[in-house]
Amino acid sequence: MKPAVAAEGRLDMWKIAMKPGKPLAFGALRRRDGGTTHFIGLPGNPVACFVAFLLFVRPFLLRLQGTRDVLPRPLSMRAGFSVERPDERLEFLRVRVDEAGNLVLSGSQGSAVMTSAVQGSGLALRPPGQSIAPGDSVAYLPFAELLS
Repeated sequence: MKPAVAAEGRLDMWKIAMKPGKPLAFGALRRRDGGTTHFIGLPGNPVACFVAFLLFVRPFLLRLQGTRDVLPRPLSMRAGFSVERPDERLEFLRVRVDEAGNLVLSGSQGSAVMTSAVQGSGLALRPPGQSIAPGDSVAYLPFAELLS
């Protein structure tokens, strides 16, 4: 992908420190009329593609349409789960809100397992290098906010 984009334009960004969604590309491709058009390359795994689209492509398209406030506003919620092996990347966990108002994981967190997103109500953010214990306050991005 990189050589093809480089041959037809420029690659301004390649890879980002997030999970899922690390192989994200951004750049521009030359058009026949001499101009350029934006290029966003999304990851191949379904959840990684979904998360990258919500966090990067959607705000980019909204900004092109003239919308000023394009960044999602996270809510502070209580974790009802634990993540003991932190990654060095910012991680977006698919979660749902349980009956007690806590966030719980909505299934397998693998980037190829779309059911975790379908059964979830949003994304919980796990900062780089940090673990999460039940009762911790975590940033939560509801899908209702990300999809509207």
